Amino acid sequence: PWNIGFVFTCWYIWKWRNQYVFNEEEPLPYSPKTVILKAAREWSSQAYAPQSKTSKTQVSLAWKPPVAGCFKLNVDGSRKSSNGNIGAGGVIRNSVGDWITGFTANLGKGQILDAEIWGLFFGLKLAAERGISNLTVEMDSATAVQLTQRSGSSSSHPLAGVISDCRKFIDQLGNCGVYHVYREQNCVADSLAQASYNGDLGVCPLDSAPDWICSLLDDDVRGVCKTRLICLDIS
Repeated sequence: PWNIGFVFTCWYIWKWRNQYVFNEEEPLPYSPKTVILKAAREWSSQAYAPQSKTSKTQVSLAWKPPVAGCFKLNVDGSRKSSNGNIGAGGVIRNSVGDWITGFTANLGKGQILDAEIWGLFFGLKLAAERGISNLTVEMDSATAVQLTQRSGSSSSHPLAGVISDCRKFIDQLGNCGVYHVYREQNCVADSLAQASYNGDLGVCPLDSAPDWICSLLDDDVRGVCKTRLICLDIS
């Protein structure tokens, strides 16, 4: 549709102008029309896809520790709709739920996907700096998970650079996978992301668990369940 093409054209003109002003070394696309049309078509194919009939069922969800000798990174992003501020947070724990390291990140203003992807980046970077391997990564953004798993399909995405860096960290860490979970299984990371607004701009490493989050950590260790209605495809 014309209106979709117009929006994507404006977005890419703005993006490429900033790229030219602030990063002259990165080349502009050889065929901008192709890039814009591809992005607009991908969005339209998802937005106007026929919806299947669904039914909802209630399930019990809880955080699950990794197996012995492995680690788990939970990350999340957050956005305040009132002012557009975004932040992220994450935690790495071992097989008995002990806090290994964590972080919060005040990211200024942006969109929720920006917060999710940057949260993943900072979490993976932290794991690499600590020499952690055998890492399972969980986040409640299905879009972010899909972008990290679709190698080569996000070259035209506005976050292509940081997505590429995330993939490099995943390869570097070894035996590392990124998976989607529901928010009820990601409560600690969600709380850290919410708390990021209280800090200065940038990343704040957390070598020990803040006192205010200990109750959520205890709930995870004890396997406390939370309920959620999920959709079942009945088409």
